[in-house]
Amino acid sequence: MPGLKVAGTVSGEASLHPLPRQHLTASGMDLGQFCGQQGSLLGRPPGQREFVSSGNSLRLTFSAPASEDKTPGLHKGFLALYQAVAVNYTQPINQATGGPKAIPTPGDNPTEIQSCCQEPYYEAKPSGTLTCTAQVPWKQTQKREEAPRCVPVCGRPVVPISQIRESLGASRAELGSFPWQALTSIYGRGGGALLGDRWVLTAAHTIYPKDSILLGRNRSAQVFLGHTDTDQMLELGRHPVRRVVVHPDYHQEEPHDFHGDIALLELERSVPLGPHLLPVCLPDREALYRPGRWGYVSGFGVEMDWLSTKLKYSRLPVAPRAACEAWLRERQRPEAFTDGMFCAGNQTRPQSVCQGDSGGAFVVWDDRTQRWVATGIVSWGIGCGEGYGFYTKVLDYVDWIRGVMGEKD
Repeated sequence: MPGLKVAGTVSGEASLHPLPRQHLTASGMDLGQFCGQQGSLLGRPPGQREFVSSGNSLRLTFSAPASEDKTPGLHKGFLALYQAVAVNYTQPINQATGGPKAIPTPGDNPTEIQSCCQEPYYEAKPSGTLTCTAQVPWKQTQKREEAPRCVPVCGRPVVPISQIRESLGASRAELGSFPWQALTSIYGRGGGALLGDRWVLTAAHTIYPKDSILLGRNRSAQVFLGHTDTDQMLELGRHPVRRVVVHPDYHQEEPHDFHGDIALLELERSVPLGPHLLPVCLPDREALYRPGRWGYVSGFGVEMDWLSTKLKYSRLPVAPRAACEAWLRERQRPEAFTDGMFCAGNQTRPQSVCQGDSGGAFVVWDDRTQRWVATGIVSWGIGCGEGYGFYTKVLDYVDWIRGVMGEKD
């Protein structure tokens, strides 16, 4: 059959030999957006047709032989055209998902579609392969689990954390320096950390508190994100929670044992990532818990007997385990200090972690990956602003976290 000629800035030759199935490789985009329609025939020379993709992101004109001119939609001709044209994607159009925008330019590989995700908030995941028939639109034939997509970038805030080495007490956080910070309201104020674009990591006791007065009272989970001011967070609106998952090792009825104090909140919808809303990374090795390593805790907890309306953070060192055990013995405390926990702080310096900060992340800078990592979750302590604080050791629960987040229910 005669070839298909392309008009405009995109050029190439494509055969109209029978193509019952087409195979295209894509990176970081949803090819469903190319399901489109035939453009207007008014004012066009005989035999010339126009294909306009959904959203007008791509417009192609081409001429076909008279025998093909009456074919409804000319989808077969358009799909054949794709075998001869490479399209590069260089600008995003969907900030909520990090999806890319199509801009047609000539390419070297006619079967590969490249993309540029909404950097630096998303990055492209390795390509998947999509299959389409000449008679059925992309949206009906592509397999969602194979579709390439843009994935969130973790642990790289646009506004660097101000690492004040000799600061005492809490400092006010700048907008964007702790973009993973969540404010929760379940049985009272709590904290959390965004993982990916749909999950919040928090402490189990913010959901099922140890206080016997609250046992048996069911409350809905409220999650707020995207700012360092509580009033602004409320204006941005809450993020509805679809599912709450508490680690099975956590036992609400044991008041002095916070082992397994970790939980995940799945949001109903993915959140739009940007400079003020980014996830934190998960730890991958024991070296991140070395005594003396400095970390940061942020939250909207109690300060000078009042709940703070501004996000505050403190800089604390990971403490030797033996020192924390001795400190607890001196005070004859009944709380269990298990292997699933670590402690941070200093006996002689205030730590400024208090009620309302529970569930927030203890983050450290990972020199190897050049990212901020949530090594701990604010769990329990004795009083506020003195001695050591105790944190859930996230590394021990990474497999559980990934398992829950990877479930398809």
